[in-house]
Amino acid sequence: MKEKRVDRRISRTRKLMNEALLALIVEKGYEAVTVQDILDRADIGRSTFYAHYRDKDDLLLSGVEHLRTLFEQQQQSLLAAKHGKDAPEFNMILEVFRHTAEHHKLYKAFAGKQSGEMILKYLHKYLYNMFIGPHKALMQNRKNPPVSVELTTHWIVTSLLSLVVWWLDNNMPYTPERMDEIFRQLTMPGIEAAFGRKGQKDDKKAKKQQDGSAQEFYNLFADEE
Repeated sequence: MKEKRVDRRISRTRKLMNEALLALIVEKGYEAVTVQDILDRADIGRSTFYAHYRDKDDLLLSGVEHLRTLFEQQQQSLLAAKHGKDAPEFNMILEVFRHTAEHHKLYKAFAGKQSGEMILKYLHKYLYNMFIGPHKALMQNRKNPPVSVELTTHWIVTSLLSLVVWWLDNNMPYTPERMDEIFRQLTMPGIEAAFGRKGQKDDKKAKKQQDGSAQEFYNLFADEE
């Protein structure tokens, strides 16, 4: 029982510090926030802060790890539901936008213009590692594509993050579904070119016949488990 009480106290203290940092980032920007600002807002002592985190960067990364955990839990729930009767198709890109909308205050603090460049690099690395495996699997039988798989994946992730940041900075003027459509409209021609394919008409027959195409690339994330 004593250990559980200690665990609850630790969780509560960390939550206070994370909430304090989040509020301060929104108010004044990450770079302007100091450890003392966090201590004052959370009403805790300096020794308590350093018992949990090395510095404010460490605290910020813990908040991003929390977001990543939430996103992965959401993916698992959706993938589990996908196998049920009449379950909708799982769309990884769309879920990125939906998850961003659901936690927009957190994402705006971490990924908007007021946040540190460190967080965008962290998110880029996370999404790149998520996409590179399916991308390589799709291209494994294609010899000498015009653009390397690694570079194409880097560009796709950079484009996705750029749209997410724009969406947040402009107070999300479109729905997640519309943002998914916009992302595909902007990236599909580039992906087709990287795959060494000419553009195809956007009709059901063409989509069914595509092989090694941008549509198939996106379909990989609908089936990824």
